[in-house]
Order: sequence, then C-alpha cells, then structure tokens
Amino acid sequence: MLKKVMEIAEEAGQIILEGFYKNKEVRYKGASDLVTQYDVMVEDFVVDKIRKLYPSYQIMGEESTTDTSNQAPNIIYIDPIDGTTNFVHSYPFVAVSIGIYTESVGDIGIVYNPILKEMFYAQKGSGAFCNGTAISVSKEDDLSHSLFATGFPYDKSTLPTVLKKFEKLLNKSQDARRSGSSALDTCYVAKGSLDLYYEGAVKPWDISAGAIIATEAGGLISDINGSDQHLKTNSIIVANGTLHKKFLEYINEG
Repeated sequence: MLKKVMEIAEEAGQIILEGFYKNKEVRYKGASDLVTQYDVMVEDFVVDKIRKLYPSYQIMGEESTTDTSNQAPNIIYIDPIDGTTNFVHSYPFVAVSIGIYTESVGDIGIVYNPILKEMFYAQKGSGAFCNGTAISVSKEDDLSHSLFATGFPYDKSTLPTVLKKFEKLLNKSQDARRSGSSALDTCYVAKGSLDLYYEGAVKPWDISAGAIIATEAGGLISDINGSDQHLKTNSIIVANGTLHKKFLEYINEG
C-alpha cells in the first residue's frame, strides 16, 4: 500500500509542479491565509485516489475540512500544498502531505516536494526514508548547539507570546530557520538537517505525515505541553529524545 500512496503523491506533485511558475488565482481564507486553484485541484485529485484505497477511512483535507474536533481512529490527513504562500511566491519549500492513521496509530506518512525532488516516506515499523535512503534524527543533545525551525501564526494577535518564546530559544540555540512548511520542517528534523522543530499553531494535516516519518527516524513527537495529542491540540515539538526534554524544560521554565 505504501508504494501506491507514494505514486499518488508523485502524481499530485506533477500538478503542483505544473502550477509552480504560472499565475495563480489567489483567494484569502483569512487575513494572510491563502488558497489557490491548485490547492483545490491537488486535494480533489488525492482524495479521489486515496478513497479508492481506503474506502472506510475518514478523510480530512485542508481545503475541505473546517471542523477538526471529530477525528476517527481510522483517518487520512491530506495537505494538498503545505506552504501555499511559498507556492504563490515561487519559493521552493512546498509539499503534498498524506498521513494515514489506523486505530489512531500512524501507519503511512508521505511528504513530497516536487520542486526540490524530495520524497520523504515511512511506514510503521519500517524506518524512514528520503529518496530511497534511510534517514534518522540528529544526535545533538545540547540546545546551545542546536539548529531549530519554527513558524508564525496567521493570527497576529498571538505574536507577542509567540515571539517571546522564539527569542528565548534563539538566545539559547545556535540559530533558527523558517521554511514556511510544517510538513517539510518535520521531515528535515527526521533527516537530521534540523535538530528541532516546534510550532504552536498548526493543523493535523500540516504535521500528521511528518510526525510518522520523524517517529520512524527515531524522533520524539509531542505537543507544546509534552502531550501525545499533537494532532488534536494544534501544536508540535519534534526532536530527538534528549533535545525534546531539554526544550520543554527550558521553554516552560520561569
């Protein structure tokens, strides 16, 4: 089944690639939350294909789901273009993300960036891979030496709190990165390119696939409070076990 889902992601990636350098029809779901005709096209394509493979599973897609409170044990999360703002500006950090959960346990995770030709994938118990090569999280255990990534919320009213945490960690770490794609940031932790990723305003389709990939790569995943309910509480921390613990202790102290 993994191979079939990867094929769907690759075909969806072709739609993204075809639209990447073209003019887009952009509309706003919020003050700075964009959607294009390609987001809708990709989601419709993936939903149609994936439903044939998993007819009994609930499907949650970014462009078709407004209520995330009722999540079934058997569920598929689809983000057709994670990084839509990047896509609109022809900035290459965009990906289609497909996360499949069976009995609330991550089964298959796929994140594909067709612009940079990066295919991240994992199946429960079989490890994590990028373009066929096994990947694993970094072994860095010192926050002061760590390279971390984060994102900032569309709701600008929360920025003072978000920036306070960001400044605190930036002062403690080596440096920070912001790609604009939660799915890819999670995968870059899985690959060891980043040591840690956290964000406090994400949706389950943003992080579901990446969480499976990072877990299979040896990472530890939780929400910002240390709970394993990250798909329901809309926040995430991804790192190796040692950094994860040190991040939680540091960011919440005082």
